[in-house]
Amino acid sequence: MFLTAALVLLSLSIFSFPASAAGVDFLFGRAAAPGSELHALGTSALERNHGDATYFTNGKGRILEVRARTTRDNTLRVSVNRVYIPRNYNGSRKSETLYDRLSQLAEDNSAVRVGRYTLIDGKTGWEAYHYGDMIAKALDSE
Repeated sequence: MFLTAALVLLSLSIFSFPASAAGVDFLFGRAAAPGSELHALGTSALERNHGDATYFTNGKGRILEVRARTTRDNTLRVSVNRVYIPRNYNGSRKSETLYDRLSQLAEDNSAVRVGRYTLIDGKTGWEAYHYGDMIAKALDSE
């Protein structure tokens, strides 16, 4: 019985998903209107990392993880995840260091700006984003 169900699911996924991939594009992220900040963030992600995780900051503790892709009908779909790092989270030196580093990156005159945000390097962005995510989960569990 289990094997039969598994084979049915496998055959459905093989034959139905490629044909209907455009039908589920809406699950990826919001459609970005040309000229909007969302569109600019998504375009930057496509140019920088082919749509993979690209990080931005506002210099005040906010980090965005942006992913983008263009659908078959040339609609830009953008997924944005936001986290926040408070400068003084639990008196942590790491929180203060990351907050200050993000501020420095946002103030850099040679930095790429997209709307209210500044593009940051992948290593710093990944570290800051995951630290902010850890803070959010810790605060949610309190």
